[in-house]
Parts: sequence; structure tokens; C-alpha cells
Amino acid sequence: MNDRDEELRGLDAVLRELRHARFGLYGPLVRERFLGGLPADVTPTGYRVLRFVEASSPPGPAVSDIAALLLSDRARAVRVVDRLTVAGLVTRVRDTVDRRVRRVELTDAGRRHIELAAARRTRLLGEAVADWPDEDLARLTEFLERLNASVARHLPVSGAPGASEVADVSDVSDGR
Repeated sequence: MNDRDEELRGLDAVLRELRHARFGLYGPLVRERFLGGLPADVTPTGYRVLRFVEASSPPGPAVSDIAALLLSDRARAVRVVDRLTVAGLVTRVRDTVDRRVRRVELTDAGRRHIELAAARRTRLLGEAVADWPDEDLARLTEFLERLNASVARHLPVSGAPGASEVADVSDVSDGR
């Protein structure tokens, strides 16, 4: 094993901790605190779908795209979209090119929900780095942007809309 391999293993470990550790930035305790400040009608999975619809639009994704995001079957994706529709956060619209396809679009209420979530995420992140100097925060942001761009460029998922979303390490909820 060479030094670069060791560094890459260290990076992977830090990213896993950030994403999954109990006290990690995107771990279950912080995710619970994040979601606790948002309207009760959206589950972590629903929030993940809202973020995906926002990132995919226009046009919005088809239910099959949402199923692929959730690594589930179409029936589960339909149930999630149905709950979001009843909550007034998304709507289904016919595709303008292929009328057989129904796309999922954010409603105004869905957009407001996403904005509220973004503001809450920013506040929580601000608390986590409150004692950091501005220069360190700027460097971290620059490095994460480079990482996202590199992952999107070198490791795209074939057939997935917006492969760069795969690399996004800024989402608080992974829907689990």
C-alpha cells in the first residue's frame, strides 16, 4: 500500500463518518434535529425526493427516476409521490413530448418547503463551524466543490439524471 492509497482510505473514512456516524453532520442525530424543525408532513425519504425533483427540474423526473433514486420499485416511489402530492408539495404533469409519461414537479408550497429546509440546513451548519476562521471555511468549501466536480466527472452513474447529484455531500438527509 502506498501513501496515496492510505490517504484515500482516510478520506473515505472521514466521509463515512460525516455521512453515517451517530454524531456526524449527516448522521441520525443531526438529521433528526434538522427534520424536527421542518413541517411534519415530509419524511426523510420525502425530503430526499423533493431535493431530487428540485435538482432534476425542468422537466421534473418521472416516477421511474424517483424509484431509481430510492433504489426501490415503482410502487414504493408512487406511494412517496402520492404522500407528497396529498401534502401539496408536488404535482404530476404530463410530459410535453411523450404524453404517456407523467413528470413530478414542485408546487409553490414544495419550493417554500425546500427553501425552509435550506435555511435550516445553513443554520445547523453554521452552528457546527461557528468557531472556524472564515479562511478555513472558504478553503473547505473550495475543496468540497472540487471533490463534487471530480466525482461527477470521473464516476458518473450511467443512465442517472444529473450524475452530479450523486457526488453532492451537502444533503443532510439521505432518506434512510
